[in-house]
Amino acid sequence: MMGKGLIVNLEDEYFIAAGLFCRCYEHPSEMAECVKVPVEGKKAKKRVDADLNYYHKLHKRNVGLEYIADYLGKCETNLGDGYRYECVRDFDQSISRTLKFYLEESDLEKAKIYDLFTPLGEYLLDNRILISDLHSKNILIQIKEGGVIVPVIVDGIGDRVAITILNVFAKLEKAKIKRRWNRFAHMALEGNAVLSEDR
Repeated sequence: MMGKGLIVNLEDEYFIAAGLFCRCYEHPSEMAECVKVPVEGKKAKKRVDADLNYYHKLHKRNVGLEYIADYLGKCETNLGDGYRYECVRDFDQSISRTLKFYLEESDLEKAKIYDLFTPLGEYLLDNRILISDLHSKNILIQIKEGGVIVPVIVDGIGDRVAITILNVFAKLEKAKIKRRWNRFAHMALEGNAVLSEDR
């Protein structure tokens, strides 16, 4: 673990990917971690605050995060404030590739990929975890030793609506989770892994 007060130097060689609100880098000295650095602006700050608040809720509820890259804490970087997360890697220590890559460019059978997602949808529903940005670039496909494959959500955690008070009602919250998941399943997974109405 990085010593307190040390600045993490994030050079271009550690760059992984960029989204609308942050840039993601491999941690230069902690292989199990990556660092997200927000872009400038009020929207990015609001997004970061919302993400951290939702992770705090998940941690407080002791939700198992086997399908979600966990938040590990804040750090200082040469690019400004950084936020440390679990870095999702394959068995060979390479950064896991996105679902988008596996659907569009990989030789891995799509049916094999689709089979991974019913357990993920059920996990989100059973644990009442809201994902605001469910799409193929926010999910990594982690290939572990022995060929075990696990989808891991790395961005878009939480809710992105102005009024969240209705989420305190489990039935309404679960209906929202199911609705978002099934929209994703139809758009990205060709209708596979849809959650049934009786779930």
